[in-house]
Amino acid sequence: MKKYSFRFRIGRGPLVIICIILLMIFALGYRYFQEMKQLHLQVQTEAQLLSTQAIARVLHERSDLFFYSSELDSEWIEKSSLNVFHLPSAIDLNGQNNDWNIDGSFSHQYSENSALYAEDSDSSKPLAFDLLLGERSETIYGFINVEDSKLIYRDPLKYRRLDNSDHIRLIIKQDGLPKRYVLVAAQPGEMTAFEVHENWRHAITGEPEYQIKAFLKPIDNGYSVEFQLPYAWVGFEHRLVVMVADVDDPHLRHVKTVIGTLPEQWSGELNQLIILSYPLQKILAGLERLESTRICVVDRHRRVRTATPSSTHTVNICDKNYERSEQLISAALAGKSQVMTYQRKNKQGEINTVIASAEPVFLKEDIIGAVLLEKDSQDILTHQRKTIDRLVYAIIVVFFGIVLFIFRLSFRILRLSNELTSAINSEGRLVKTDIQSEKNAHDDLGDLSRGASDLLVRLSRYTHFLETIPRTLRHEILNPVNAISLGLQQLDSSPEKVAEIVKKTKQSILQLELIVSRLTEAAHIQEALATDTMVKIDLVSLLSEYVENIQQLHSTVRFQYSQPKGTAFINGNDLRFVQLLDKIKDNAINHSSAEGCIDIALTSEAGSISVTISNDGPIVSGSVLKALFRGIIPSQKSTVETPHLGIGLYIAHHIIQSHQGHITVTNRHDNSGVIVTLTIPEV
Repeated sequence: MKKYSFRFRIGRGPLVIICIILLMIFALGYRYFQEMKQLHLQVQTEAQLLSTQAIARVLHERSDLFFYSSELDSEWIEKSSLNVFHLPSAIDLNGQNNDWNIDGSFSHQYSENSALYAEDSDSSKPLAFDLLLGERSETIYGFINVEDSKLIYRDPLKYRRLDNSDHIRLIIKQDGLPKRYVLVAAQPGEMTAFEVHENWRHAITGEPEYQIKAFLKPIDNGYSVEFQLPYAWVGFEHRLVVMVADVDDPHLRHVKTVIGTLPEQWSGELNQLIILSYPLQKILAGLERLESTRICVVDRHRRVRTATPSSTHTVNICDKNYERSEQLISAALAGKSQVMTYQRKNKQGEINTVIASAEPVFLKEDIIGAVLLEKDSQDILTHQRKTIDRLVYAIIVVFFGIVLFIFRLSFRILRLSNELTSAINSEGRLVKTDIQSEKNAHDDLGDLSRGASDLLVRLSRYTHFLETIPRTLRHEILNPVNAISLGLQQLDSSPEKVAEIVKKTKQSILQLELIVSRLTEAAHIQEALATDTMVKIDLVSLLSEYVENIQQLHSTVRFQYSQPKGTAFINGNDLRFVQLLDKIKDNAINHSSAEGCIDIALTSEAGSISVTISNDGPIVSGSVLKALFRGIIPSQKSTVETPHLGIGLYIAHHIIQSHQGHITVTNRHDNSGVIVTLTIPEV
């Protein structure tokens, strides 16, 4: 016995096509978003350049914001200036700058290149420090981060000198004269300030300077100092020098290294303090709130006048050591608008597209500064990434939905296929006609299941027709064959009856020809009907003429025709319809009683015409009624002269179907006979 393996058979062709279409949609969508990204970057670049120009236009003719003076030496200012930032909130002196709210990249770095004094014999880690200056409420603040391998505190009980420990030196120009201050600490915490002589060893008055406050905090690689002094002390010229002195030997306590904010060749000079413009910061306060936006304003000496902190990148646009910043500033100070786009990593290590622009600021015909604006396209990329993610998720959902649909459809098709296969056994016999799989589905597969059931029903009828032919034909054909055989035997025994025997033999041969003719007619009825031409015919006149003809042909049979008034048209073939009536008439004559009457009536109602042919006689059993139109039906009325094979109703059934109608056979209510009803659409 053949075994059928259960396996899914998916339509790989449609599935591949669907996958290709989805991939094409994704590729087109990705390309579209890439083009939209470029368009957004272009629009943002143009908008950013306009924003930079607008900021620069606001600053035009504002020399007060740029500390503009033609008397200052540009080279001196560029090399000696110290930026002083405006502090937005109050400062707590604790040795930490976390309350300054200023990016650490704005601090100045000083190392051995800025050494004012250093011992040659020392091979330890060199001294270095970072300096950040700020101002708030008429006070100058400083934050110093010192890299020192060993921190030495002052011991006031043993040493009176102020230079025998690590300390901070300040030079301030007051009333045209320099004043020197030393900040020392005996322990972590508050430091003491003294005004000292030029040699930095002893205090002038011996009393601390209480207007200078400082705080020292040890850190891993050194210490940090936070100090404050009155804003008025730096004077109108805003001059200040900061130095860090290092002592490493706790016994000898000699100053080993001194590093200052000015090199040794300028030891007689003071740094120029560039107080960053607070009005400028107020102007840019609104723009500072823009996410991922950094703004920097410089004067013509490349000094930073104000800047917004960078919270997302390790490099600030105001950094002098930043190559792109230098290019932008150089172009702007040359009087040219500049814009550039580049890639850069942020603090999280992500690569962002950055748009930077620069615009010069004019005072009449002179360039007094430049505005730099830098913005990430992070919002565009984030939006693009989210959109692509949504597109990918949607495609994945649709893809899996289609795959599930295909698997389910394949399972349904396989189940229907298995049931259709089992409808016919291995010997080719039809074992079932009602397909249950997808029978109640309201889609194409349901239509296919119901269509297959209908096809199997018709195939079952034809199979039944073929199965009944041998049995019925054997009975019908044996009658004339036996008559012929009997006639031949009688020829041998009774030569005097030759004429009568020959007559019976000829009748038997005609009977065989009639059987073959009817079988041939039934076998080719569908092919013949397919070639018929349909025309509009009047069924009332056709029946009237037909009844007159059959009455003359069958004079011993009584026909009664109830002719209606008017006309009744149908779309059909008159010759084929007469053939249909002949089959029913012959059947009625064969089954009616000798004294009976065959009634023929025609009625028209609701767009259809009904023709009824009723005869008295034996009724038709229920089992026979179900199989009347399947083909050969054996009958007890069959005779040698007129064989009855039941083919007439089979042919009538096909003819009425070709006329878009149907035929029904029922018994009379009083069981006195049979009624055949033909129903045809009226034209």
